[in-house]
Amino acid sequence: MNKNLTISVIITNWNGLRLIKKSLPKILENSPEAKEVIFSDDASNDGSVLFVKKLQRTDYRLKLIVHQHNQGFARNTNYAVKKAVGDLVVLLNSDIHPHPHYLKAAIVHFSDPQVFGVGFAEHHKENWARIFWKEGTLQYEPGIDIKKSHITAWLSGGSSIIRKEYFLKLDGFDEIYSPFYSEDLDLGYRAWKSGYKLLWEPASIVDHQHEATTSKFPKSYVESVKERNRLLVVWRNITDPSLLSKNRLSLFYRTIFGPNYIKVISAASHRLKQFPKPIVFPVRTDREIFDFFKKQ
Repeated sequence: MNKNLTISVIITNWNGLRLIKKSLPKILENSPEAKEVIFSDDASNDGSVLFVKKLQRTDYRLKLIVHQHNQGFARNTNYAVKKAVGDLVVLLNSDIHPHPHYLKAAIVHFSDPQVFGVGFAEHHKENWARIFWKEGTLQYEPGIDIKKSHITAWLSGGSSIIRKEYFLKLDGFDEIYSPFYSEDLDLGYRAWKSGYKLLWEPASIVDHQHEATTSKFPKSYVESVKERNRLLVVWRNITDPSLLSKNRLSLFYRTIFGPNYIKVISAASHRLKQFPKPIVFPVRTDREIFDFFKKQ
């Protein structure tokens, strides 16, 4: 890696005081390479900001962003990345506990200018993401080999390191997916299509407590958002006419055998009208991207 590249760490938070009391000291301790650690609070009312202000007295690198109104994950993250001074930006959720030296193995990959970013390995759940096209839909599954670095379909928005320049060039996480789910899949696909490379590094280990923001919402609402956004990823990113034709056929069958899916289609259609087209600089075709992962 170019030794002149600087690193910023970003932690996004919404009412996660109980989590950050445990995770934030660990992040500060295990991120000595970071020039700054940005805590971007999304209008919390649980004392998170007060806790961070006290912690600032012990680490000069800790900076605080406080939103007065809730922005949602994508907008909060995008804003923080723009404010970061680092060439490389680490994205962490408030429930992530990084292991010592978690950045050391990841940053070496940035010697390759084609690398968009590197995903970290969750301890005891190490995996990397494969994508493929089946039955008219974009599908994904964890990878199998966890002993070596791999390409990955996307980088977790709460557990990865990215090149700031490329992130901003693609306009970051698309806010059409707010409040959560599929922002990272969408960005990963746009990055691959734009000619970049995404990697997963097994030696960059973090613990994930799995107490995300979604647990604060009704399960039915979370599931409806998840289904809507999975469909939006296809509509926003797939351009191959043959694949899109198969997608339309799959939607027809889904509405026949599951009438409630009409609500998903309607919600996604309504969302499309509210947002501009995604930012992408096409270099690879859809089929070329899927071919990459067939070889893995």
